[in-house]
Amino acid sequence: MNDHTTDALDWLRKHPFDDGQGSIHKDGATFHTVAKDIGWCFEFLSEKFGVDSSNVGAIGFCWGVWAFTKACAMGIHFKCGVGFHPSLTVEERAFGMDHVNMAKLASERTPLLYCVAGNDPDNLKPPGGEVAQMLSSSNHNAENLKKQQPKCVEFPDQAHGWVSGGIQAKIM
Repeated sequence: MNDHTTDALDWLRKHPFDDGQGSIHKDGATFHTVAKDIGWCFEFLSEKFGVDSSNVGAIGFCWGVWAFTKACAMGIHFKCGVGFHPSLTVEERAFGMDHVNMAKLASERTPLLYCVAGNDPDNLKPPGGEVAQMLSSSNHNAENLKKQQPKCVEFPDQAHGWVSGGIQAKIM
């Protein structure tokens, strides 16, 4: 692992999904958990705009896809989720948990669409990737979803980070 990867994983470990208390205190600083931040977002939307939390969707980029996928797996309700260049392996690399099982639980509870880069892990890529197959076979009510079944869509000529980072690359 290079220094940047180590730094990123250390940062992620300071911002876990949930610790049961909502905050982590390390090195004299307080870090809020992802679950607590999501709760604050629901509160803000409800108080400021009168949004019913059962009508909130999620969009994420990179580790943000891990965050909303973990939320769905843990029972936090999102109407749907759309993720670009998902970094689901954060679940293993930072927290020692199985990202495939997390994606399975999330896909059973929430319609998900992942837009996968050419250099993202093969298990996210259609048609044969394990996570891609789970999403496309999750059996959400297609009538409610306007005939669109949840799935993974591969963008083979793009590199991880292409949406939020504007990275364009010819992978193949």
